[in-house]
Amino acid sequence: DMQNQSIGVSPYASGADLSEHAARSHTLDLNGLISEGQLQLTISYSHQEYRRETMEQLAEALRASLLEIITHCAGRKQQELTPSDVMLKHVTLAELDQLVERTRDIGEVENVYALTPMQKGMLFHSLMDAESGAYFEQTTFDLHGRFQADIFQDSLNQLAQRHEIFRANFISGWQDEPVQVIFRRKEVGFRYEDVRHLDDQERDAYVQEFIRQDKAAGFDLSRDA
Repeated sequence: DMQNQSIGVSPYASGADLSEHAARSHTLDLNGLISEGQLQLTISYSHQEYRRETMEQLAEALRASLLEIITHCAGRKQQELTPSDVMLKHVTLAELDQLVERTRDIGEVENVYALTPMQKGMLFHSLMDAESGAYFEQTTFDLHGRFQADIFQDSLNQLAQRHEIFRANFISGWQDEPVQVIFRRKEVGFRYEDVRHLDDQERDAYVQEFIRQDKAAGFDLSRDA
């Protein structure tokens, strides 16, 4: 267990990993390791193909390029996504920038996923018949006791921060396939009304009408919570 310092990395050289006479599968081998917070890169090459001076120049150019990238990234006010940061495969930097720009008014993009076959089917039916309500679930509760609306709303938003599916929207009409966009922050959406001034009959009618209108409004899967 290296975290408890029961064992550690030996200071002694391990020796050659391969025979000097082994056939190389690649002209150059570049290996990286992060140890104690530092990135270490090792270049392996054949002396029959390259001079040491050439490899030293390559290493220095690589080091300078990495420092330039680090300086650029450290100077940015907010994180900028690259294709390697998201789960969506085969997306180019230009395509990702286009998606980020398209959703900028909704929030800052954290990740992008492809849809599962089930999600594709549900999205297809929702787009084909937006008024069907096939996947619209409503639940009502009668609570007995104290209810603190502000604490309840705060708990919903903390839940959304913990689970990225609650910060997702589904974007269609972008490239050839719909995508699932996860935003860094997204309010769950909460509305609180005090209707204690109404009598029982008026209150029941009000709630039923609210339920009807809520279902009729539906969801904009590309924007809504």
